[in-house]
Amino acid sequence: MAKRVLLVRGGVLGRNSGLGSAHHNLADLLGSGSVPGWEIDSISEYDLPPRASPFYRLWKRWFSHPKTVKRAISKSVSNGSCDVVHITDQEQAHLIPKRCQLPVVVTVHDLFHLFPTKMKIGEQEIDIGEQNPPSYRRRDIRKLKKGLSRANLLICDSKATLKDCQRHFPNVKSICVPLGIDVSKYSPSNRDTEKKLLNDRCNLLIVGSHDPRKRMDFICQVIGSLDNSILTEIQVHHVGQSESEYGQPAVIELAIENKINNWTGHGPSVSDSKLMELRDASECLLFPSASEGFGYPPLEAIASGLPVLCSDLPSHNELMPENYCLPAEDIEAWRKAILQVHSNWKSRGSGFRESNQELIEHASKFDNSVFSSRMADTYNSLGSDINLFSFAKKVE
Repeated sequence: MAKRVLLVRGGVLGRNSGLGSAHHNLADLLGSGSVPGWEIDSISEYDLPPRASPFYRLWKRWFSHPKTVKRAISKSVSNGSCDVVHITDQEQAHLIPKRCQLPVVVTVHDLFHLFPTKMKIGEQEIDIGEQNPPSYRRRDIRKLKKGLSRANLLICDSKATLKDCQRHFPNVKSICVPLGIDVSKYSPSNRDTEKKLLNDRCNLLIVGSHDPRKRMDFICQVIGSLDNSILTEIQVHHVGQSESEYGQPAVIELAIENKINNWTGHGPSVSDSKLMELRDASECLLFPSASEGFGYPPLEAIASGLPVLCSDLPSHNELMPENYCLPAEDIEAWRKAILQVHSNWKSRGSGFRESNQELIEHASKFDNSVFSSRMADTYNSLGSDINLFSFAKKVE
């Protein structure tokens, strides 16, 4: 008989965000019986009205939903319907009740919002996480840190995040379980729809928000440094938020400032089919981010056979083949790499590039089948006896 998992998060998230995608993927795998020996009990989350006030949001987050989660756990204990509570991202760790009667695991994607830092890349100092959050967020962060310290196990997406958890929460057991994707969904050989040529230019794809750590200013500077004869043959597609919440110019303004005229902003709400269309028509994905907990866009790109140019930094260099990672600060290295992409496009002439089968094979290491097996092992490691588990945790 399969054991059962109560999945917990806060407000409902769509599938088009990193946190939402990870949550829904795990829920789907548990719901379909793909995690050996485990299935989903229920999901505790809540909807927010589109125009919910900040006060209502805080009330729901700090008071109402924690009580709902506590009741759901108590009910599961009384009727024996659940074996493990899994909070699917660290931003909901405050939901772990004190003296919880079931083992609780938390997926930790990153910690830079809880422990913000600054990263020096070349001459540039980049904010990783919000450096001076408002008072309500500081209180929120304190709640999250206390919640994480109450967890029985922290499941980290990457080795870099694992090191952070071991440093900040040394008394809580933590392990690394990389996220998974359905690789077959991205493989060109498994798709029914025909590819579409967007234009007769060398298309470059960028996926990411306008957070300082995403380094949109850097990639605009790199592309803008290309000779005009080449720049006129390049079309840049940006999927993500254009406006900045950190006082930076909008992405389109950065593009204009660097004389990149062929720039198309698609916004953050792009459908899976449209994003697949952009991947198929592009020559490569540019991903200069300074810090990621995991980084879905590069993995999804190589699963579709699309080459990637990314920063040689954690956690990119855990996911990508070695020759696709570039020195983060080296503008000339990025410039040369993009020139090579353009040269390959020019030499090929018209039509689509061939999908890189070696990249697709590399992506299979992160297939959902691998992820499901690892999650089953992780849940099984907790043990079924709550009292024994709690005793072992104290001994550690």
